[in-house]
Amino acid sequence: MSGRMIAQCIMVLVSSLTLSGGIAGSAELMPLDPVPAAYAKKKMPAGWWTDPKIIEEGKKIYLGETDPLVSCTGCHGEDGEPVRSGEGVRSLKNTKRFSDSYWFWRVAEGIPKTPMMPWKSLLSEDQIWQVVAFMHTFSHGGKPVEHKDYTGYKQPEKIKPKNVAPMVLVPAGDFTMGSNEGSDHEKPEHKVFLDAYYMDVYEVTIEQYAKFLDATSIFPPPKWITMNEPPHQKRPVVNVDWADANHYCKWAGKRLPTEAEWEKAARGTDGRIYPWGNDPPDPIRANYGKEKEKWNKHDALAPVGQLKAGKSPYGIYDLAGNVWEWVNDWYDQDYYATSPSRNPAGPKSGKYKVMRGGSWDFAPESLRSARRDLNIPSTTDYDSPAYRNFNSGFRCAKSP
Repeated sequence: MSGRMIAQCIMVLVSSLTLSGGIAGSAELMPLDPVPAAYAKKKMPAGWWTDPKIIEEGKKIYLGETDPLVSCTGCHGEDGEPVRSGEGVRSLKNTKRFSDSYWFWRVAEGIPKTPMMPWKSLLSEDQIWQVVAFMHTFSHGGKPVEHKDYTGYKQPEKIKPKNVAPMVLVPAGDFTMGSNEGSDHEKPEHKVFLDAYYMDVYEVTIEQYAKFLDATSIFPPPKWITMNEPPHQKRPVVNVDWADANHYCKWAGKRLPTEAEWEKAARGTDGRIYPWGNDPPDPIRANYGKEKEKWNKHDALAPVGQLKAGKSPYGIYDLAGNVWEWVNDWYDQDYYATSPSRNPAGPKSGKYKVMRGGSWDFAPESLRSARRDLNIPSTTDYDSPAYRNFNSGFRCAKSP
Protein backbone atom coordinates (compact mmCIF):
# COMPACT_ATOMS: atom_id res chain seq x y z
CA MET A 1 0.00 0.00 0.00
CA SER A 2 1.35 3.44 -0.90
CA GLY A 3 2.20 6.18 1.56
CA ARG A 4 -0.65 8.22 0.11
CA MET A 5 -3.09 5.43 0.93
CA ILE A 6 -1.79 5.31 4.49
CA ALA A 7 -2.57 8.98 4.88
CA GLN A 8 -6.09 8.65 3.53
CA CYS A 9 -9.00 8.47 5.90
CA ILE A 10 -12.54 7.28 5.73
CA MET A 11 -14.11 10.51 4.62
CA VAL A 12 -17.80 9.80 4.74
CA LEU A 13 -18.97 13.38 4.39
CA VAL A 14 -19.20 13.86 0.69
CA SER A 15 -18.92 16.30 -2.10
CA SER A 16 -22.68 16.39 -2.46
CA LEU A 17 -22.81 18.08 0.94
CA THR A 18 -21.54 21.30 -0.58
CA LEU A 19 -22.96 24.70 0.17
CA SER A 20 -25.98 25.74 -1.85
CA GLY A 21 -26.17 28.88 -3.88
CA GLY A 22 -22.62 28.99 -5.20
CA ILE A 23 -19.94 31.24 -3.82
CA ALA A 24 -22.27 33.72 -2.20
CA GLY A 25 -25.01 31.24 -1.33
CA SER A 26 -26.12 30.15 2.07
CA ALA A 27 -24.46 27.38 4.01
CA GLU A 28 -27.59 25.24 3.81
CA LEU A 29 -26.97 21.63 2.86
CA MET A 30 -27.98 20.32 -0.51
CA PRO A 31 -29.79 16.97 -0.92
CA LEU A 32 -27.58 13.91 -0.68
CA ASP A 33 -26.60 12.11 -3.84
CA PRO A 34 -28.84 9.10 -4.52
CA VAL A 35 -27.37 5.79 -3.43
CA PRO A 36 -26.63 3.53 -6.44
CA ALA A 37 -28.88 0.51 -6.87
CA ALA A 38 -26.05 -1.87 -5.98
CA TYR A 39 -25.93 -0.38 -2.47
CA ALA A 40 -29.51 0.82 -1.98
CA LYS A 41 -30.55 -2.17 0.15
CA LYS A 42 -27.51 -2.26 2.40
CA LYS A 43 -28.50 -2.34 6.08
CA MET A 44 -26.48 -2.39 9.26
CA PRO A 45 -26.76 -5.88 10.80
CA ALA A 46 -29.38 -5.99 13.54
CA GLY A 47 -28.13 -4.68 16.86
CA TRP A 48 -24.77 -3.48 15.58
CA TRP A 49 -25.39 0.26 15.97
CA THR A 50 -25.34 -0.11 19.75
CA ASP A 51 -23.28 -3.28 20.23
CA PRO A 52 -20.22 -2.35 22.39
CA LYS A 53 -18.08 -5.09 20.83
CA ILE A 54 -18.87 -3.96 17.28
CA ILE A 55 -18.19 -0.32 18.15
CA GLU A 56 -14.91 -1.26 19.81
CA GLU A 57 -13.79 -3.18 16.72
CA GLY A 58 -14.75 -0.18 14.59
CA LYS A 59 -12.75 2.10 16.87
CA LYS A 60 -9.65 -0.07 16.41
CA ILE A 61 -10.00 0.17 12.63
CA TYR A 62 -10.56 3.93 12.79
CA LEU A 63 -7.49 4.48 14.99
CA GLY A 64 -5.28 2.22 12.90
CA GLU A 65 -4.90 -0.39 15.63
CA THR A 66 -6.29 -3.24 13.52
CA ASP A 67 -4.03 -2.39 10.60
CA PRO A 68 -1.55 0.51 10.94
CA LEU A 69 -1.87 1.13 7.21
CA VAL A 70 -5.59 1.83 7.50
CA SER A 71 -6.36 4.80 9.74
CA CYS A 72 -8.83 7.70 9.74
CA THR A 73 -7.15 9.95 12.29
CA GLY A 74 -4.77 11.61 9.86
CA CYS A 75 -7.66 13.68 8.51
CA HIS A 76 -10.55 13.36 10.93
CA GLY A 77 -8.73 13.25 14.26
CA GLU A 78 -9.30 10.79 17.06
CA ASP A 79 -12.58 12.39 18.07
CA GLY A 80 -14.04 13.09 14.62
CA GLU A 81 -12.94 16.73 14.64
CA PRO A 82 -10.83 17.40 11.52
CA VAL A 83 -7.15 17.95 12.12
CA ARG A 84 -6.48 18.60 8.47
CA SER A 85 -7.85 21.59 6.56
CA GLY A 86 -8.86 21.73 2.95
CA GLU A 87 -9.56 19.12 0.30
CA GLY A 88 -13.10 18.65 1.58
CA VAL A 89 -12.16 17.18 4.96
CA ARG A 90 -15.28 17.21 7.08
CA SER A 91 -16.27 16.86 10.69
CA LEU A 92 -17.80 13.48 11.54
CA LYS A 93 -20.08 15.05 14.12
CA ASN A 94 -22.89 16.08 11.77
CA THR A 95 -23.85 12.82 10.12
CA LYS A 96 -27.25 12.06 11.62
CA ARG A 97 -28.95 12.36 8.22
CA PHE A 98 -26.98 9.53 6.59
CA SER A 99 -28.88 6.34 5.80
CA ASP A 100 -27.35 2.91 6.36
CA SER A 101 -26.92 2.47 2.63
CA TYR A 102 -25.40 5.92 2.21
CA TRP A 103 -22.81 5.29 4.92
CA PHE A 104 -21.81 1.96 3.39
CA TRP A 105 -21.69 3.23 -0.19
CA ARG A 106 -19.39 6.16 0.54
CA VAL A 107 -16.95 4.13 2.60
CA ALA A 108 -16.90 1.29 0.09
CA GLU A 109 -16.60 3.35 -3.09
CA GLY A 110 -14.93 6.53 -1.90
CA ILE A 111 -15.56 9.97 -3.37
CA PRO A 112 -14.27 10.84 -6.85
CA LYS A 113 -11.87 13.77 -7.13
CA THR A 114 -11.21 13.84 -3.38
CA PRO A 115 -8.63 12.12 -1.15
CA MET A 116 -11.35 9.68 -0.10
CA MET A 117 -10.34 6.42 -1.71
CA PRO A 118 -12.55 3.32 -2.14
CA TRP A 119 -12.07 0.97 0.78
CA LYS A 120 -14.02 -2.06 -0.39
CA SER A 121 -10.85 -3.88 -1.44
CA LEU A 122 -9.15 -3.27 1.92
CA LEU A 123 -11.99 -3.74 4.38
CA SER A 124 -14.48 -6.56 4.56
CA GLU A 125 -18.19 -5.78 4.63
CA ASP A 126 -18.28 -6.48 8.35
CA GLN A 127 -15.30 -4.16 8.93
CA ILE A 128 -17.02 -1.35 7.02
CA TRP A 129 -20.10 -1.72 9.21
CA GLN A 130 -17.93 -1.81 12.34
CA VAL A 131 -16.15 1.43 11.55
CA VAL A 132 -19.43 3.07 10.52
CA ALA A 133 -20.97 2.05 13.87
CA PHE A 134 -18.05 3.68 15.68
CA MET A 135 -18.11 6.88 13.59
CA HIS A 136 -21.84 7.14 14.19
CA THR A 137 -21.14 7.80 17.88
CA PHE A 138 -19.38 11.08 17.03
CA SER A 139 -22.69 12.73 16.18
CA HIS A 140 -24.26 11.48 19.42
CA GLY A 141 -21.81 12.73 22.03
CA GLY A 142 -19.71 9.56 21.90
CA LYS A 143 -22.63 7.37 22.92
CA PRO A 144 -23.94 4.30 21.08
CA VAL A 145 -27.37 5.26 19.74
CA GLU A 146 -29.75 3.30 17.56
CA HIS A 147 -29.69 4.79 14.08
CA LYS A 148 -32.81 5.94 12.30
CA ASP A 149 -32.42 5.12 8.63
CA TYR A 150 -32.73 8.08 6.35
CA THR A 151 -33.55 7.75 2.68
CA GLY A 152 -32.48 11.20 1.55
CA TYR A 153 -31.85 14.70 2.80
CA LYS A 154 -34.96 16.72 3.43
CA GLN A 155 -34.95 20.38 4.26
CA PRO A 156 -35.72 20.68 7.97
CA GLU A 157 -38.97 22.31 8.85
CA LYS A 158 -38.62 26.01 9.28
CA ILE A 159 -37.89 26.37 12.96
CA LYS A 160 -38.78 29.64 14.54
CA PRO A 161 -35.52 30.58 16.23
CA LYS A 162 -35.57 31.32 19.90
CA ASN A 163 -33.31 34.26 19.32
CA VAL A 164 -33.47 36.66 22.20
CA ALA A 165 -30.37 38.64 21.23
CA PRO A 166 -31.10 42.25 22.18
CA MET A 167 -31.31 44.83 19.41
CA VAL A 168 -31.32 48.61 19.51
CA LEU A 169 -33.09 51.04 17.20
CA VAL A 170 -30.84 53.34 15.20
CA PRO A 171 -33.07 56.30 14.27
CA ALA A 172 -33.51 57.57 10.73
CA GLY A 173 -31.35 60.49 9.70
CA ASP A 174 -28.08 61.72 8.24
CA PHE A 175 -24.56 60.85 9.30
CA THR A 176 -21.06 61.37 7.96
CA MET A 177 -19.63 58.30 6.22
CA GLY A 178 -16.02 57.75 5.20
CA SER A 179 -12.91 59.71 6.04
CA ASN A 180 -10.72 62.09 4.11
CA GLU A 181 -7.88 61.24 6.49
CA GLY A 182 -7.97 57.49 5.88
CA SER A 183 -7.13 55.17 3.00
CA ASP A 184 -8.20 56.01 -0.54
CA HIS A 185 -11.15 53.63 -0.42
CA GLU A 186 -12.54 55.56 2.58
CA LYS A 187 -12.74 58.74 0.49
CA PRO A 188 -14.53 60.99 -0.04
CA GLU A 189 -16.15 61.75 3.28
CA HIS A 190 -19.83 62.19 2.46
CA LYS A 191 -23.30 62.62 3.97
CA VAL A 192 -25.63 59.62 3.94
CA PHE A 193 -29.28 59.35 4.97
CA LEU A 194 -30.49 56.04 6.39
CA ASP A 195 -33.98 54.91 7.27
CA ALA A 196 -34.38 53.61 10.81
CA TYR A 197 -33.19 50.05 11.50
CA TYR A 198 -32.37 47.72 14.37
CA MET A 199 -28.86 46.48 15.14
CA ASP A 200 -27.71 43.65 17.41
CA VAL A 201 -26.25 45.05 20.61
CA TYR A 202 -23.68 42.24 20.67
CA GLU A 203 -21.74 40.15 18.19
CA VAL A 204 -23.26 36.72 17.58
CA THR A 205 -21.97 34.37 20.26
CA ILE A 206 -20.92 30.74 20.35
CA GLU A 207 -24.04 29.95 22.38
CA GLN A 208 -26.34 31.51 19.77
CA TYR A 209 -24.54 29.89 16.84
CA ALA A 210 -24.79 26.48 18.50
CA LYS A 211 -28.59 26.78 18.54
CA PHE A 212 -28.48 27.63 14.84
CA LEU A 213 -26.37 24.54 14.09
CA ASP A 214 -28.70 22.31 16.08
CA ALA A 215 -31.76 23.67 14.28
CA THR A 216 -30.41 23.52 10.74
CA SER A 217 -27.84 20.68 10.63
CA ILE A 218 -25.34 23.07 9.06
CA PHE A 219 -21.69 22.05 9.20
CA PRO A 220 -19.97 23.71 12.16
CA PRO A 221 -17.00 25.99 11.48
CA PRO A 222 -13.42 24.77 11.89
CA LYS A 223 -12.29 24.36 15.51
CA TRP A 224 -15.92 24.27 16.61
CA ILE A 225 -15.32 21.67 19.32
CA THR A 226 -12.78 23.99 20.94
CA MET A 227 -14.94 27.10 20.55
CA ASN A 228 -18.06 25.39 21.90
CA GLU A 229 -16.56 24.56 25.27
CA PRO A 230 -18.43 25.99 28.31
CA PRO A 231 -16.02 28.88 29.05
CA HIS A 232 -16.51 30.36 25.57
CA GLN A 233 -20.31 30.47 25.21
CA LYS A 234 -20.48 34.27 25.54
CA ARG A 235 -17.54 34.91 23.26
CA PRO A 236 -18.22 35.74 19.59
CA VAL A 237 -18.28 32.93 17.06
CA VAL A 238 -15.38 33.06 14.59
CA ASN A 239 -14.15 30.98 11.64
CA VAL A 240 -17.35 31.87 9.77
CA ASP A 241 -17.39 33.16 6.22
CA TRP A 242 -19.91 35.62 4.73
CA ALA A 243 -22.26 32.85 3.61
CA ASP A 244 -22.35 31.38 7.13
CA ALA A 245 -23.12 34.79 8.62
CA ASN A 246 -25.77 35.55 6.02
CA HIS A 247 -27.50 32.24 6.59
CA TYR A 248 -27.54 32.65 10.36
CA CYS A 249 -29.10 36.11 10.15
CA LYS A 250 -31.82 34.85 7.79
CA TRP A 251 -32.53 31.93 10.11
CA ALA A 252 -32.85 34.40 13.00
CA GLY A 253 -35.37 36.48 11.05
CA LYS A 254 -32.83 39.22 10.48
CA ARG A 255 -30.20 40.14 7.88
CA LEU A 256 -26.62 41.33 7.69
CA PRO A 257 -26.29 45.11 8.04
CA THR A 258 -25.27 47.21 5.08
CA GLU A 259 -21.88 48.85 5.28
CA ALA A 260 -23.55 52.22 5.83
CA GLU A 261 -25.74 50.85 8.62
CA TRP A 262 -22.73 49.35 10.31
CA GLU A 263 -20.77 52.62 10.18
CA LYS A 264 -23.63 54.76 11.49
CA ALA A 265 -24.21 52.30 14.34
CA ALA A 266 -20.51 52.66 15.21
CA ARG A 267 -19.93 56.40 14.97
CA GLY A 268 -23.33 58.03 15.33
CA THR A 269 -24.05 61.43 13.82
CA ASP A 270 -21.20 63.52 15.22
CA GLY A 271 -18.45 62.18 12.96
CA ARG A 272 -16.43 60.62 15.77
CA ILE A 273 -13.40 58.50 14.94
CA TYR A 274 -14.19 55.55 17.23
CA PRO A 275 -17.44 54.25 18.72
CA TRP A 276 -16.62 55.87 22.09
CA GLY A 277 -15.38 59.20 20.67
CA ASN A 278 -12.04 60.55 19.51
CA ASP A 279 -9.72 59.37 22.27
CA PRO A 280 -7.22 56.72 21.12
CA PRO A 281 -7.97 53.05 21.80
CA ASP A 282 -7.06 51.41 25.08
CA PRO A 283 -7.78 47.99 26.64
CA ILE A 284 -10.81 49.17 28.62
CA ARG A 285 -12.58 50.17 25.40
CA ALA A 286 -11.58 47.51 22.89
CA ASN A 287 -9.97 44.09 22.49
CA TYR A 288 -7.12 44.49 20.00
CA GLY A 289 -3.39 44.24 19.40
CA LYS A 290 -2.80 40.65 20.52
CA GLU A 291 -0.43 38.37 18.67
CA LYS A 292 -2.07 35.79 16.40
CA GLU A 293 -0.35 33.05 18.36
CA LYS A 294 -2.33 34.16 21.41
CA TRP A 295 -5.61 32.78 20.08
CA ASN A 296 -5.07 30.13 22.76
CA LYS A 297 -8.17 28.06 22.14
CA HIS A 298 -10.47 31.10 21.85
CA ASP A 299 -9.37 32.81 25.08
CA ALA A 300 -8.04 35.79 23.11
CA LEU A 301 -11.60 36.90 22.35
CA ALA A 302 -13.48 38.95 24.91
CA PRO A 303 -16.97 37.89 26.02
CA VAL A 304 -19.51 40.18 24.36
CA GLY A 305 -20.73 43.14 26.40
CA GLN A 306 -17.71 43.19 28.64
CA LEU A 307 -16.10 46.44 27.45
CA LYS A 308 -18.70 49.01 28.49
CA ALA A 309 -16.38 51.98 27.96
CA GLY A 310 -16.21 51.12 24.25
CA LYS A 311 -19.95 51.34 23.51
CA SER A 312 -21.16 53.31 20.50
CA PRO A 313 -23.55 56.29 20.81
CA TYR A 314 -26.45 53.82 20.52
CA GLY A 315 -25.19 51.52 23.26
CA ILE A 316 -23.79 48.86 20.90
CA TYR A 317 -20.78 46.87 22.08
CA ASP A 318 -17.56 45.74 20.38
CA LEU A 319 -17.92 47.67 17.13
CA ALA A 320 -14.19 48.28 17.49
CA GLY A 321 -11.99 45.21 17.97
CA ASN A 322 -12.77 41.67 19.13
CA VAL A 323 -13.74 40.39 15.64
CA TRP A 324 -13.92 41.73 12.12
CA GLU A 325 -17.61 41.80 11.22
CA TRP A 326 -19.08 40.78 7.88
CA VAL A 327 -21.56 43.21 6.32
CA ASN A 328 -23.85 42.64 3.38
CA ASP A 329 -22.13 44.85 0.78
CA TRP A 330 -19.90 43.82 -2.07
CA TYR A 331 -16.62 45.70 -2.03
CA ASP A 332 -15.70 48.38 -4.55
CA GLN A 333 -12.70 50.58 -3.87
CA ASP A 334 -14.34 53.57 -5.60
CA TYR A 335 -17.92 53.03 -4.45
CA TYR A 336 -18.08 56.14 -2.25
CA ALA A 337 -17.50 58.40 -5.25
CA THR A 338 -20.74 57.28 -6.90
CA SER A 339 -22.83 55.78 -4.09
CA PRO A 340 -26.37 57.09 -3.52
CA SER A 341 -26.84 59.52 -0.67
CA ARG A 342 -29.90 57.66 0.62
CA ASN A 343 -29.77 54.08 1.93
CA PRO A 344 -26.72 52.91 -0.06
CA ALA A 345 -26.62 49.12 -0.30
CA GLY A 346 -23.29 48.62 -2.03
CA PRO A 347 -22.42 47.47 -5.57
CA LYS A 348 -24.66 44.90 -7.26
CA SER A 349 -21.82 42.40 -7.59
CA GLY A 350 -18.16 41.89 -6.88
CA LYS A 351 -15.43 39.48 -5.85
CA TYR A 352 -15.11 40.47 -2.19
CA LYS A 353 -17.43 41.31 0.67
CA VAL A 354 -16.77 44.16 3.10
CA MET A 355 -15.66 43.58 6.68
CA ARG A 356 -15.66 46.20 9.44
CA GLY A 357 -14.43 46.93 12.94
CA GLY A 358 -10.96 45.50 13.40
CA SER A 359 -10.22 42.55 15.66
CA TRP A 360 -8.35 41.17 18.63
CA ASP A 361 -5.20 40.54 16.59
CA PHE A 362 -5.05 43.84 14.65
CA ALA A 363 -3.39 47.16 15.45
CA PRO A 364 -5.27 50.19 16.83
CA GLU A 365 -5.49 51.73 13.35
CA SER A 366 -7.99 49.04 12.36
CA LEU A 367 -10.45 50.22 15.03
CA ARG A 368 -11.44 53.47 13.31
CA SER A 369 -15.16 53.39 12.48
CA ALA A 370 -14.49 54.45 8.88
CA ARG A 371 -11.90 51.70 8.30
CA ARG A 372 -12.83 49.26 5.53
CA ASP A 373 -11.52 45.76 4.91
CA LEU A 374 -12.53 42.89 2.64
CA ASN A 375 -12.40 39.14 2.12
CA ILE A 376 -13.68 36.50 -0.27
CA PRO A 377 -17.26 35.78 0.86
CA SER A 378 -17.36 32.00 0.67
CA THR A 379 -15.80 28.82 -0.62
CA THR A 380 -16.90 25.30 -1.38
CA ASP A 381 -13.93 24.13 0.68
CA TYR A 382 -15.66 24.39 4.02
CA ASP A 383 -12.53 24.03 6.10
CA SER A 384 -10.37 26.44 4.15
CA PRO A 385 -8.49 28.73 6.54
CA ALA A 386 -8.22 31.37 3.80
CA TYR A 387 -11.88 32.33 4.20
CA ARG A 388 -12.71 31.38 7.75
CA ASN A 389 -10.44 33.08 10.23
CA PHE A 390 -9.99 33.21 13.99
CA ASN A 391 -10.76 36.94 13.81
CA SER A 392 -13.90 36.94 11.62
CA GLY A 393 -17.42 37.10 13.06
CA PHE A 394 -20.61 39.13 12.60
CA ARG A 395 -23.79 40.61 14.02
CA CYS A 396 -27.23 41.07 12.46
CA ALA A 397 -29.57 43.94 11.64
CA LYS A 398 -33.30 44.19 10.97
CA SER A 399 -35.66 46.62 9.32
CA PRO A 400 -38.62 47.84 11.42
